[in-house]
Amino acid sequence: MLLPLVYAVVRYNLAAGVSWSQLPLYILNKALSMSSVLALLFAAREGLKGRREQARDLAKMALHCALLHVLLTLILLPAGYYPKLSQVLLTSGGGQVLQMASFSTVANLALFFGLLCAYLFFVISAGYFAGMLQKRLLQYLQICALAYHLLFLGAYSWFTPTSWPGYLPPVTLLSFICVLLLAFLLQKGWQKR
Repeated sequence: MLLPLVYAVVRYNLAAGVSWSQLPLYILNKALSMSSVLALLFAAREGLKGRREQARDLAKMALHCALLHVLLTLILLPAGYYPKLSQVLLTSGGGQVLQMASFSTVANLALFFGLLCAYLFFVISAGYFAGMLQKRLLQYLQICALAYHLLFLGAYSWFTPTSWPGYLPPVTLLSFICVLLLAFLLQKGWQKR
């Protein structure tokens, strides 16, 4: 949790000039999202090494970070912290107004896949599956939902490094790379069994 928080502070507060007053919620939300993905990645690595207890603890940490991320996002959405997720409406005078209650198509997809991922997180961690095959299917769906969530949220900025504050990659891109590594580790674990 500390490394993603430090990265978020450096990227957003120091490099991008985001106000320090945004640290409690907005910046912490970025760190929580990345912490959740990293904890999942490390849980898969521990599971591959046969360390089930450590894998379970890391998976629980990932779940807690993900739940806090969802809660903070729900708090920040109506406050206008994510204008790229809202539709821009033109007034009769030609001015622009953000309509926070009406999300763009990309935002709807990002939010849908994010909530689906959170739901699958809960289902898997609570043990609501009939056997190993069903658990693997749920994990696969969770990885896909997480990957799509990240794609819809940030892919538009992944290929323009000159626009990255301090040339530091977006949290969504780093998290997406972690998701790809997670998929690789889970596949390796499934083949091992």
